[in-house]
Amino acid sequence: MSDEWGVMGKRLSLFFLGGLILGVVFFQPFPTRAEKDSFVSVSQSGFDIFHAPENPQPGQAVVVALRSRKPMPETRAQQPLNMKFIDRKFSLEPVAEGWRGVAAVPLGTEAANYSLSIKVKDGTELALPITVVAHDYGEQRLTVPEEMATPMLPENLQKIKRDRQHLGVAYGSSGDSLLLAEMVRPPLSSTITSPFGRRRLLNGKPKAPHGGVDFQAAVGVPITAAAKGRVVLAEELYYSGNLVIIDHGLDIFTLYMHLNEISCRSGDTVDPGQIIGTAGSSGRVTGPHLHWGVKIAGVFVDPLRFVDDSKHLLKVPWEE
Repeated sequence: MSDEWGVMGKRLSLFFLGGLILGVVFFQPFPTRAEKDSFVSVSQSGFDIFHAPENPQPGQAVVVALRSRKPMPETRAQQPLNMKFIDRKFSLEPVAEGWRGVAAVPLGTEAANYSLSIKVKDGTELALPITVVAHDYGEQRLTVPEEMATPMLPENLQKIKRDRQHLGVAYGSSGDSLLLAEMVRPPLSSTITSPFGRRRLLNGKPKAPHGGVDFQAAVGVPITAAAKGRVVLAEELYYSGNLVIIDHGLDIFTLYMHLNEISCRSGDTVDPGQIIGTAGSSGRVTGPHLHWGVKIAGVFVDPLRFVDDSKHLLKVPWEE
């Protein structure tokens, strides 16, 4: 009998030990996407620096926030002048006892470790390490009229030259403060007919990668603003057709191309969801659709990914 009790005791001990192990396994908090997408932080030279996402891809925005460990009255004169990342400058704005801004990884950037530098007025230079990971967006071949693929007519070349001047003025007029009050929203919910970043060959000739996403849209479908902002361009261009560009502050712009009609003017302030025009087939196209783009300080980023990444702009990481 004593042997039987001994065996039973061992079985009970194993049962409780197994239950304890299962309890530890099943009640451990599993990593969530929110945790994965949260800010990564480092401390350097008296500053706490945050960025998200942790490992961006080419064609993706990087939200950056930082604060000094010293009281703000002592460091107000040390406001950062700018950020520099992969040979491009990006803006910062004061926010909640610190600063925030948005950088971007250009298409074609090789997977490697990079340094995002931030300079402050007292001469301090911060170096934030960021690892860019590879992503292949694929290739697309299109056929368009030859004069649209490679313009040769003098009047068209003059038009393109004027268009570039107008674009330069528009992109140079961004506000110093972020205008977003909520996450960016896509202007349409239809099928994507051409995704972001694909290497393009027009009539067999290599051209710039696709700098936005194309939504399926019949002529006349209403197009809405993706976020609050100020219209900085609303006119017809050679390649883009009828185009609206909206500034959202900090050198963040959204673009709406190939419109049939434009229902806003430069200088207008627009709200999220406000109709700014209708879909069409103007400019260099193969059919009616909406081309929607996001450009940050001269760098095109994936608009659909920025819809998700824009949530980081609504947070102050040290207050979470």
